[in-house]
Amino acid sequence: MSKDYLPQFYLMLEQQVGIALDDTKQYLLESRLKSLATQNRYPDVYALIKYLIQNPIGATHWRAFEALTTNETSFFRDKHVFEALKNKILPELIETRKKEKALRIWSSACSAGQEAYSLAMLLREEFGYLNDWTIDIQATDISEPILEKAKSGIYSSMEAHRGLDAHYLQKYFTAIEKGAYQVKPIIRQMVNFSHHNLVGDWPYYPKFDLIMLRNVLIYFRQDIKDKVLLKIHQQLNGSDSVLILGAAESIYLNNLYSLVPLDKISFYKPNIPMKV
Repeated sequence: MSKDYLPQFYLMLEQQVGIALDDTKQYLLESRLKSLATQNRYPDVYALIKYLIQNPIGATHWRAFEALTTNETSFFRDKHVFEALKNKILPELIETRKKEKALRIWSSACSAGQEAYSLAMLLREEFGYLNDWTIDIQATDISEPILEKAKSGIYSSMEAHRGLDAHYLQKYFTAIEKGAYQVKPIIRQMVNFSHHNLVGDWPYYPKFDLIMLRNVLIYFRQDIKDKVLLKIHQQLNGSDSVLILGAAESIYLNNLYSLVPLDKISFYKPNIPMKV
């Protein structure tokens, strides 16, 4: 059966959410969209896709787009990153921000919230002396359903034990029904969750001292990566602010960012023109 209409769907997907797919990823379409096709009484995912390309973008389109985003994450994902945050990145930012006593962090493409809550727990655990500081953690994602889960702070036993040791689990979580755990209010109140599409129009954000944009750009084509990284550059709060990408991601806009290598990870600082 001919599927010559698929490139139209790939183009729609990329224009709306930045994800680049091609015919080598048809297995992804079949696995991720099967449930949505069944719910809407289509015989298969390709009938659903035909509907999507033949009709104006609406709720079903966004459910399909969200189904094709990857929400794989865990608490304290990539221990080397959080060790670098604890031992170098956050101490240096705290030192340079001690006059303002304010720290702003953005966990972009936050998925179900584990990264944002990990940052909140790290700050609470290792930098408790900042109790008179203004600390804002902004966490954003394109998926409304996944954001609702993140806001609830409720995780299954399996999710909670991925990356959390017994100390963190006991101190910052409450055991609830069916073996699940909920992040305690003292941590939940440190994080503000909101909807954001990296390739759409951006709302107003204040400048951030630290931006975490991990394991997102690998799904974008280079031109879309460049546009996102340019916008990210404009959101960083000075030349000593920090951008952390995923381990498999890198930046080719060398005029905008400088790579800072550490022992086991690397991060980026923005190149900010000097004021004359």
